[in-house]
Amino acid sequence: MSAILGYLAEGLKYLMIFCDWISGQHYWISLFLFALIIKLVLFPFGIKQQKSQQKLAKLRPKEEAIRRKYRDDNSQEAMRKMNEEIQAMYREEKYSQFGGCLPLLLQMPILFSLYYIIQNPLHYVCRFGKAQIEVIMETFHRITGYASASTYQNLTIKATSFLSDVSNRQSLINALPVDGSVPTGAVNAAGQAFANYGEFRADLITQLSEKSYPDFKIFGFVDLSVTPSEQIWWYILIPIITFGILLLTAKLQKKFTYQPLSAEMQQKNFSMKLMEYMMPAMSAVFAFTLPSALALYWIYQNILGFGQQIILSKMFPTPKMTDAEIKEALREADRQEYERKKAEEKRKKEILEEERALAETSRATGVPEGWVEPMGPSSVKKDAPEPKGKKNKGIDRAEMKNDKKDDG
Repeated sequence: MSAILGYLAEGLKYLMIFCDWISGQHYWISLFLFALIIKLVLFPFGIKQQKSQQKLAKLRPKEEAIRRKYRDDNSQEAMRKMNEEIQAMYREEKYSQFGGCLPLLLQMPILFSLYYIIQNPLHYVCRFGKAQIEVIMETFHRITGYASASTYQNLTIKATSFLSDVSNRQSLINALPVDGSVPTGAVNAAGQAFANYGEFRADLITQLSEKSYPDFKIFGFVDLSVTPSEQIWWYILIPIITFGILLLTAKLQKKFTYQPLSAEMQQKNFSMKLMEYMMPAMSAVFAFTLPSALALYWIYQNILGFGQQIILSKMFPTPKMTDAEIKEALREADRQEYERKKAEEKRKKEILEEERALAETSRATGVPEGWVEPMGPSSVKKDAPEPKGKKNKGIDRAEMKNDKKDDG
């Protein structure tokens, strides 16, 4: 799976490079443009999902009628019958419950690959190779004191921000290893590139000097490369703001999104209500331990997602269920149930008539009721041998007379 995400990220990195160029290397603007373009590209999937929800909303009165039939019976058997009837109704109306999930599943690999791009701007924005990044990161660790391997992805953002300053960049160039004593990971990534480390180092210095780097500052004040857990002070506001915006947009988005009956029933459960706060809370935890750039991207994604849902709800509005529709659906359900019972009674009468006719026939013919004529060789009638008696004796005398004549 990681390989697929890596390939997707390699293709999408050119979009991020374009956004970085058009924004004038202002990373907070680049992230917004990037999130906006991705939303526009995935918009057709949103349309398909909204149409699926629209069709489900049209079937809601029928679903409500089925549920009302079983609302006074909480047994497992009643629940099973209710679900079977609902599924049968979906099949009859040609509605697929997976129609709304498929677009989301198709989007997931793309959305996950975006984090590769955001977390590693040295590669996906500045276009350094893997071996070059390993050498840059080793040198960055050495001169800044950041040496935690567990926060490698965090540090690539920090290193990129560090290199955006000309004096810092020169400091890193001066600190590059001169004898090829570089990390094993860099050697493995470079392959034959270190056969002549002098040329490799000279090429890296040229690229470090000539490349442009994104600016992680917002109005020169907020640094998106900072991880709130490392600089607690007012940066602690970033995960708090992330939690608030994600929770608010989720609640507002529900007002413009069709909620199935099953989902509404689950919302009454305390555990389901708690889940509404879990995702924003988890995002806030990640925002506390990851660079602020990722938190900003999540905020962009949720705000744009909310805007997209408003547009889709206007383009393909989901019908509201009225009392008249419910009553009509209940009448239709009662009519279908009446016809089903009537058909079942008719069939029972036909079976009884057939059994009665068969019984009368058996009494008239003397054949036991239910008798079936045997099949096979035993059922074939054989010619019975003629009984011995007067007829046979007469034949014997005639044959004796004929024998006497022949003798004479």
